[in-house]
Amino acid sequence: MRYQIIGHGIDVSPAMKKQAIKKLQRMEKYFDENADVKCNITFSVGHHDQTVEISINSKTENLRAKVKAVDSYSALDLVIDKLEGQMRKMKTRLLNTHKKNSLGEDMRLDLIETIGEVEPLDRVVKRKILNLIPMDIDEALARMEALGHDFFIYLDSETAKKCVLYKRTAGGYGVIEVVE
Repeated sequence: MRYQIIGHGIDVSPAMKKQAIKKLQRMEKYFDENADVKCNITFSVGHHDQTVEISINSKTENLRAKVKAVDSYSALDLVIDKLEGQMRKMKTRLLNTHKKNSLGEDMRLDLIETIGEVEPLDRVVKRKILNLIPMDIDEALARMEALGHDFFIYLDSETAKKCVLYKRTAGGYGVIEVVE
């Protein structure tokens, strides 16, 4: 696992870096030795709390968790627990759907502990069909805000690509372009 540690509004001390890597090294066993796994750890400070955000990216998996706590060390413990919970949930879903060939190929599912009963698989309860209308990003943003949604799917009038406009948790907006 390759680590990148970043501080926003905070100088990450060598002790914090060492603790973060030590905590995350226990998760390395869940990934195949040959998998190219990148781990980004971001420490940031707020008015009354500190935030730790961790994203783990491999060829087939993207895990992300963000936690706020009184101090960085507490937030680090909580975010690791949250990531392990995501991995357990993913294992349960993979076992229920029997689609291990693509989704979990970088992970060693046999080492991820299953806690309690196997959770029932969430079902899709609604399906929508979209008729994408060509528009520019400003019109898409206006429509998203008018609807009160966190994301909006549209057809970009300049590039003719399907795009997803979304609100970023750090503020501002992002655009995902679909390449076919």
